[in-house]
Amino acid sequence: MSNNKDGFDNELDIIKYINSKNNFNNMNDNMQKFLLQLFNDINIKNQTIFASKPVGFPKNIKPDIVISALGKQKFVSIKKGSGNSVHQEDLKDFTKYLLSIGISEETIFYLREFHYGDGTIDGSGATRISAKEFKNKYPEKIKQINLEFNNPEILKKLFNRFLFIGNIPNAPIVDMIYYGSVDKGIWAKNTDVEKYLLNCYTNKEAIMFSQLSYQVWNRCLNFNPKTENRRHIMQIKWASLENDLTNITKQRSNNFEK
Repeated sequence: MSNNKDGFDNELDIIKYINSKNNFNNMNDNMQKFLLQLFNDINIKNQTIFASKPVGFPKNIKPDIVISALGKQKFVSIKKGSGNSVHQEDLKDFTKYLLSIGISEETIFYLREFHYGDGTIDGSGATRISAKEFKNKYPEKIKQINLEFNNPEILKKLFNRFLFIGNIPNAPIVDMIYYGSVDKGIWAKNTDVEKYLLNCYTNKEAIMFSQLSYQVWNRCLNFNPKTENRRHIMQIKWASLENDLTNITKQRSNNFEK
């Protein structure tokens, strides 16, 4: 599991580094390469670069930092570690969104059944089973969920909700996802991430959105009252994040060489 504090500290380290170096020419090779691709529409060499946390927005927006140069702002999502959780929200809100983008009521019903694993769609059942048990018992329901979720047009909307925009009205859009630290990182633009993920779907037993997986924050199989409220929260994980960004980087390098 990734450590939230470690991730937050990493964001601050990147902000502090950019601001302490002040000018593009003073930065290390890794940061220079990253910034050149982030600001590929303007010439930032010899220019002052400034970074900060986004101001005037809720804490749970998708961009973690904003980087400014020559009057332009770029929003970046910073990731580090393994088991990255990229999205979380109340199941009721998420299912309302799914209905609004064209997911069938039947598939939403199956998703809610899977989510609670107690024979109901609201968590009121007396007996709870694990995600693995549900998948083994109802493979056809998982298959139908995945077929609808992995429609390319649906995936594009879901990627925006999970990775680039979120569920906050008027929130800034992530321009780039950066994985790593000040000294070493890999990155990809939102358009490159979307293109890559749209071509990654394979039929899996888990509920997947291409490479992103669905889970319950806590299924609370032991009926622990301290975590009972977490049963109503869905999460999206991107376990292969580092590997996928590495593949995108290789594709980008190959295209550049051609």
